[in-house]
Amino acid sequence: MKKLFALFALVGLVAAVTGCDTTSKQSRNAVGLYSIGDYTAAANVLAPEAQKKDEHFVLNNLRYGSAALAAGQLENAENAFLAAYEVMNGVKTNDGGRTMGAVLVFEGVKVWKGEPFERAMAHYYLGLVYLIKNDYENARAAFQNSVFKLRDYAEDAKKEGGADKFTAAESSFALGYYGLGLCNLRLNKLELADQNFELAVKYDPRLKQLVEDTKKPGTNTLVFVDYGSGPRREARGWYNEESVFGPTPAQEGPLPPVVVTANGQTLNFDKGRYATTDTLALAQEGKWQDIDTIRKTKAVIGTGMMAAGTGVAAYALSQGDSGTALVGLGILAAGALVSASSQADTRSWEMLPRTVYVVPATLPPGEQEITVQVGGATPQTLKANLHSGTKNGAKADNVLYFRVLAPHANYRPVQK
Repeated sequence: MKKLFALFALVGLVAAVTGCDTTSKQSRNAVGLYSIGDYTAAANVLAPEAQKKDEHFVLNNLRYGSAALAAGQLENAENAFLAAYEVMNGVKTNDGGRTMGAVLVFEGVKVWKGEPFERAMAHYYLGLVYLIKNDYENARAAFQNSVFKLRDYAEDAKKEGGADKFTAAESSFALGYYGLGLCNLRLNKLELADQNFELAVKYDPRLKQLVEDTKKPGTNTLVFVDYGSGPRREARGWYNEESVFGPTPAQEGPLPPVVVTANGQTLNFDKGRYATTDTLALAQEGKWQDIDTIRKTKAVIGTGMMAAGTGVAAYALSQGDSGTALVGLGILAAGALVSASSQADTRSWEMLPRTVYVVPATLPPGEQEITVQVGGATPQTLKANLHSGTKNGAKADNVLYFRVLAPHANYRPVQK
């Protein structure tokens, strides 16, 4: 009987297991610091975490890159985004033992590479760092990688768990196409620039004004503004085997307008047309998500094993056959373990903004006080020493970056 009670206890323990997020305490603390605008402290906490060669390597480097960029640590941001970029694009990262481990244990053992929308944003940020450095060749390569082909899964694939039932779809990442257009424009590849700008406007007509302003001959300054919070991932399902992203754009409401001023003069009068993406919307689209059949398959198998084990144990106990009852409870316990191991990986890139505003401008060289106001958020100001818009005889933009949190957060100006 002691064995029976032990097995019952094991089943109860397994049933208590919840969704899987293996983020370390240090990384959680860094996310908290970032959320209140203490970017330097967040970067300091994340720096050693980003060096660890584990399943969090990509995610911690993206977190570190976000914090370093907002703190004005450009070289650290570049190194972090580049490290994540190299692993994301490695074809063998999740092969062999790590993928097998996902089947035998839980998904958190895999190297996190993010959902397609997170990967697109990761490539974009690497491109942005190169834009700030006026390295248009490397920026173009990063933006090119941000518009990778997507997988548009059929409805029956989602129901049956058929991961191979998809059609390849062209990327609709308008921000990536805009970046490509800008780089080709500065590299004097005008035909390619026009093609990419056309794709940007095709996938997001709001970018028409942005493209027109960018192409003006006198444009020498680009103000990039990250605003708000991106989607967060939560577990769903009986065994937390599925995950969903939220909130939705409808829950958060429309994107607020952005106003950028230089020495008190407004740079953008058409205030609603400089948002280039909405990560909350991307996270709700099937083609911007990965389909994962491992979790559902394991949950279904585990439930079946638990039902079978319960039946065997109940019948054997009614017949006074403790040996067979132990076998039944063993099957039940094994099924519970399989079901519990189907927990969804709820890790996500918490530093993502909801949107990226880009405001082009023509400004004279010298010191300028640039102020950014987004909706009801606290205005942010930085003093920048601008150049004329050329370096070594070639066109080179002044690229400024701001991070604006939601209105309820505490703020500190982004120092560059």
